Amino acid sequence: MKFFKQFLNTKAPSQSKLLDAALVLSIIPHLFVMKFYMLLYICIALIFIFKKNKHKSDKYILLLIGITLIGATFFDSYNLSNFSRIQFFVSLVSALLILALTLQKTTKELNIYLKISPALLMLLSFFFFDSITMLLYSVFTLFAFVALYMWGKMQSRLIEAVKFTSRLFIISLPLVIILFLVFPRISMQKADFGFRADSYSISGYDGKMRISSNEIRLSNKVVMELFFNDANISDENLYLRGSTLYEQDGLEWKRHSTDLEHDTLVNKKNIVEYEITLYPHGNNWIYSLDMPTQAIKNSKLNYDYTLSSDKPIYEKKKFKLRSALLYKLYSKNFSKALEVDMKKNEKTYEALKDIQKQDIPKTKKALLLLNFFRDQKLSYTLKPTGIDLEDFTDSFLFESKNGYCIHFASAFANSARMLDIPSRIVTGFKPNKENMIKNYLLVKEADAHAWVELYFDKEGWVRFDPTATAIKTINTLQNIENQQNSNVFQKINRYFMYTKYMINNWVLDYNRAKQLAILKKLLSDTLYLLQFVLSFIFLVLLVVIGFISIKNSRCDDELMCEMQKLLKILKKHGLIKEEHESMQAFLQR
Repeated sequence: MKFFKQFLNTKAPSQSKLLDAALVLSIIPHLFVMKFYMLLYICIALIFIFKKNKHKSDKYILLLIGITLIGATFFDSYNLSNFSRIQFFVSLVSALLILALTLQKTTKELNIYLKISPALLMLLSFFFFDSITMLLYSVFTLFAFVALYMWGKMQSRLIEAVKFTSRLFIISLPLVIILFLVFPRISMQKADFGFRADSYSISGYDGKMRISSNEIRLSNKVVMELFFNDANISDENLYLRGSTLYEQDGLEWKRHSTDLEHDTLVNKKNIVEYEITLYPHGNNWIYSLDMPTQAIKNSKLNYDYTLSSDKPIYEKKKFKLRSALLYKLYSKNFSKALEVDMKKNEKTYEALKDIQKQDIPKTKKALLLLNFFRDQKLSYTLKPTGIDLEDFTDSFLFESKNGYCIHFASAFANSARMLDIPSRIVTGFKPNKENMIKNYLLVKEADAHAWVELYFDKEGWVRFDPTATAIKTINTLQNIENQQNSNVFQKINRYFMYTKYMINNWVLDYNRAKQLAILKKLLSDTLYLLQFVLSFIFLVLLVVIGFISIKNSRCDDELMCEMQKLLKILKKHGLIKEEHESMQAFLQR
């Protein structure tokens, strides 16, 4: 504590040292995404910068080393098309900027390029990170940059610069919030500035399923929390259904366009009771374990035994549900469950003819279909390659042989229909029991999954998970960080995860669509508008209180305090003390 107080009372160092501190703060995020050769270059550059006996040739030697190591870093990415990919381009610019500033540092000369380089490096780091950690670090770094600048300009103690910067940040908070709401964050995935963003999608659930060859990046956003009355639930029963998809329109699977005749649930056994804490998603769907036995308050049990809320869910809500883990679900809805384009996937149709010709029950044909998928030696990957979307099923099964759950589910559903077995795709979540803490289970967007239900006359709709046929499976489910026995910790952790979710949802993912949704609600909901206005007024009051409460420190030296007042008065009359002028010389002048 004594050291900390001494540090806060430190007088401002030289401009060069202040710039060094800013550079260190701005380079830290880049260290986490740099390849080995760039990290090696930084280590070598530091040796040259801190050398006592410097030579004119040092910067030329360092330049040669830098160009060589940068070349080695990007060697695998050298082709003309990659220069139009924004991630590659920004990585290259970042490396060249670090090369330039390290060369400048060897000369010990300050120039405009060095002074703006910390800001440039921080701006470039936003292209690599899209997380709460980076958000918090960016706010901290911005505060530090301003504090360092004010420290150098004020030539005061550090505590004075920190307090002045705090007041600036507090007073600017309402304006920052207004600008944030008015100008949504640009999504670099859809940016069009002459560059191509990397092709990828974020894991999650939206009630549809579109076949894509894009990479999937796992999201850690919290979707819901489950609390079971009995923890003895097996992993194979942790399927949370959200929607059933009957119709395939090109590359997209959709719900049936009209409500169908209600399915019939019978032989309900192994009833499990549980509570779902559902985080806001702005839609009507409610997730439930296969198979919910009844509707709950303010909800509807749909024809396919999915649940939907009467109103879109904009606030965190809790639901108590009952599901049957053993059941039979009968249906008469086959009009769309057998539609398949045989001509588009001729290879698959030909390969399945042997199974189709066999005079055996459809249940056995389904098991043979599972074996057929295993025989293709398919691999599970988040980065699929070589998939031809024009003839997807053929391409997936016989050419690319790699993909993630939507590829497996779509190919399996189509293949089943070729065997005259009605099929539908179910999308939802498949969490892992390993992530359970006692009776508590956290479900994230990374747990999003798609599987298939096939219909048999005696058994009804039966769940099949074709993704399990992959010979190589990457575990996409996220582990809960540390298991804790304390109920207090569980409660704190739940609210911590909720806070992370809200920051992710309303800050990192704030876009034009959410802006319009807020505007629409403000115009249509008087109570919401009143809450919004009162909240903003309350924020302004807090800002004013905070601004007033952070006062300038009292002077430790009474004589110096009086002298500072004198200098301010003289300054108004054009009498300014020079930086290196002594007080006696100034007063004499």
